[in-house]
Amino acid sequence: MQRSSDEIKARCACVLENKSIAALVEASSSPSAAYEMIFTETKDVSMAKAGRWLAVLRRDYPVEYRKLVPIQPNTPCASISR
Repeated sequence: MQRSSDEIKARCACVLENKSIAALVEASSSPSAAYEMIFTETKDVSMAKAGRWLAVLRRDYPVEYRKLVPIQPNTPCASISR
């Protein structure tokens, strides 16, 4: 079952303003990898789940994803807000 882009956006809304999380999603190869990377950095299950949904949006609705997360050159992944 594929979820609508609006439903996915609602599930990832809490991390949309977090540039560090967005950078980790950009660096990930899949939604599961995004979850693991975010959880490793933050130890926050809710944030990791929201980041996984952001990665699902990137995979399933790339145009919608780019509207929310524009491409930013040289985005560092090292400094995560905790």
